[in-house]
Amino acid sequence: MISTSAPEDISIPVPWGHISGNVRGNPNGQRVLLVHGWTDNLGTFDLLIPLLSESYYLVCIDLPGHGQSSHFPQGVPYNLIEYVVAIRRVIRNYLKWTKFDYIGHSLGGAIGITYSAIFQEEVEHFVLIDALKLLSWSSEETILNFGTMCKQFLALDRQKIDVRTMTYPIEKLKDLYVQVTGGKLSQQEATILLKRGARKLKPGDNWAFTRDAVIRNPGLFQLSHSASLSILENSKCEMLLMKAIDSRFVEGEDICEATMKVFEKNCKLYEYIEVPGNHFLPLTNPTAVAPLINRFLLSNTNVEIS
Repeated sequence: MISTSAPEDISIPVPWGHISGNVRGNPNGQRVLLVHGWTDNLGTFDLLIPLLSESYYLVCIDLPGHGQSSHFPQGVPYNLIEYVVAIRRVIRNYLKWTKFDYIGHSLGGAIGITYSAIFQEEVEHFVLIDALKLLSWSSEETILNFGTMCKQFLALDRQKIDVRTMTYPIEKLKDLYVQVTGGKLSQQEATILLKRGARKLKPGDNWAFTRDAVIRNPGLFQLSHSASLSILENSKCEMLLMKAIDSRFVEGEDICEATMKVFEKNCKLYEYIEVPGNHFLPLTNPTAVAPLINRFLLSNTNVEIS
């Protein structure tokens, strides 16, 4: 299994600042990028990684505007395309990988499956944890939603909210994190995410979120159902889709079924497995998730699980 010793921190230069991350495992091993979900950070994988095979070289990142990564400049929206470009900067500009495996939870999975469709020769194995794709709408809804979201986004210029200056006692910050997840995370699990998701402001017990408040607002990039499925048809990787039993996909059943049919038809290999637990599987049930990942990622290699 992966060593429990402290990971090596990395800071990846980008035009607006840096993308923070860390690395663990065998530098000569199977290359794996891990990307967390919406409003979270790479702490999502802290309990999972020690249970993974030591044959991997694991790179975890905080998405832009999350954790310890730099925020986008004011007035720049967070959306699917910007996130895909950020992943591209990490993979080709910094890591200089041409082949790798991808583990994505929630938003991180939706970003990754889009990346794999665009750069289909690069992603070999894909582990998609409790996600399918980024939200899409009917053709009629798409244009209406864009107008609404444009108004909401421009309203942020007047609000100028900065969660980094809104302070709370640390226990209150934990309570807020638990509340936002609808109680799906425990205080202990929230504490793990707040290691990178909060910073102390002196003096006294004053803590603030590190994430950008803008990420909680809808992005301006909109896709129709048909356009979304057309993109996903280009994903040719081997895929393991883990669905949390106590969670549900946010889109309609017909869209979810159509998406999974696209995966089944176009991926070199497609597996669907339901796993006990809620949406935050890497944190709440890592002992069930890790063996499935090890089996899947190592299935076509000569490396034994250790």
